[in-house]
Amino acid sequence: MQDVINATIPPVLLYGMISLSARFSNDAYFAGIDPRIRGRRYAQEAEHLLNLRDVSLITLQAAVLLGAYVITEGEAAAEAVFYSVACRNALLLDLPNMIVISRVEQEVNCRAWWTLCMVDVWSSRGVGINRSLTPRSDVPYPMEETVFHQLSRQDFDLPSPTSMQESSASLLTQMIKLNAILFEVSLLNERAASEFQLGADHGTAVNALSAELDDWYNNLPIGLQDTDANLSRYAALGLGPMFVAVYLGYYHYGQLLYYPYLHGDSYDDTVQARYYADKCKGHSIGLCEILYRAYSTAGCEVYYTMVGHVLVIASTIQLHILVFSSDEAQIRAARSRLERNFEILTRLQTFWPTLDVCFTRFREFHKACQKYKETSFRMDRWMHRFLFEFAKPIGEKDPDDLAELIPWTLQELGFTP
Repeated sequence: MQDVINATIPPVLLYGMISLSARFSNDAYFAGIDPRIRGRRYAQEAEHLLNLRDVSLITLQAAVLLGAYVITEGEAAAEAVFYSVACRNALLLDLPNMIVISRVEQEVNCRAWWTLCMVDVWSSRGVGINRSLTPRSDVPYPMEETVFHQLSRQDFDLPSPTSMQESSASLLTQMIKLNAILFEVSLLNERAASEFQLGADHGTAVNALSAELDDWYNNLPIGLQDTDANLSRYAALGLGPMFVAVYLGYYHYGQLLYYPYLHGDSYDDTVQARYYADKCKGHSIGLCEILYRAYSTAGCEVYYTMVGHVLVIASTIQLHILVFSSDEAQIRAARSRLERNFEILTRLQTFWPTLDVCFTRFREFHKACQKYKETSFRMDRWMHRFLFEFAKPIGEKDPDDLAELIPWTLQELGFTP
């Protein structure tokens, strides 16, 4: 922020930041301009200023900002291209080991590297290509955020990477650890989508990843656990949205991992199917609840585009409860969550064009539920695209992928989005 105040920030980065932030401005300059399109001309200027021949941290950062912008317009392929540019710059620079003169630069490079590793997973899995970066064990995790914010450019003490201690209290560090689980979950679900039914190997892999998720949570410091007190504390530190983002990841990756068992929950009496289907529902509920608390706690609101995608996935799980549960209390709670989720998605839609895609995807899922009750939650190729290709519109479910199709009506579904 000081660079902005001092007018020392590179214009390509300034325009890139404005392209994402202008939609939230209350300044009179933007009066009468649809928030969803305010950033376009700034993004165009940033793209014009982007110099691909300049291999540098600035080019890397600009490419990340532009990738984050184009996905708001639903351009998943363009996002992947910009992130690939950023990843190539990181590799060419050997970013984690790049020579620096201050502790701030060293930590910025570390955080940039790990951030790229994370967005690379989201982006590559979203378009069905291999990731560009492989996480490295010799790169230290980021320091705790309040310590990072206290650094100055005059801090010249540069510890070697091997002597740097991991801070388990770092929110970004916890995101990185969870992202590694997401990558494995995405590969597992991709394999499941190509098989007619879940086999023993799938169950073994789910057991292992489930244990990793549980271990992650159980090993958290008390100050990082999902409690109202911690949420309020991070809000006071100006880190409320980041704390919420950690748990949106945790609950979302869990609902993705257990999602294939929703189909078995309805038509399979095995203990494993019911157990993991219940865990899927629990993660969906946890995701909804952390969002409700975030929007009711000042300084914790989250408005980035991925919130729309993860909330749509959570809503389909609530739809499953609404359709298949025989417990009236569960049905009422699911209906209430669907209504609240719809309100949140509608609010996000006022800022981001890509939320139109989220609504379209949910309608297509709803349509599949109307037509094919017994197969609507089966993990097939269509379902895998629905879960992971978050920026792409998704067409109707292909009847060739379905078995024992049983049409049903909207009235039988009992919910109209």
